[in-house]
Amino acid sequence: MEILDDEELASAAYVLRIRAAHGDREALREAERLEGILKSRLGPTPSGHAPLAAGQGARKPWWRFW
Repeated sequence: MEILDDEELASAAYVLRIRAAHGDREALREAERLEGILKSRLGPTPSGHAPLAAGQGARKPWWRFW
């Protein structure tokens, strides 16, 4: 197997995820394997492990109703 750089690895995993979305189980396993390799190379990424940003709560009106 040839060694892929990070960008090629990510694009291959993306293409396999698209094929997996259409029902190819083998593509799903291969995509997960490639993503595991990519994660081990890059380590935790901010987008992969960051909590979702909390939205602002319900805004109170600037006037009082009663």
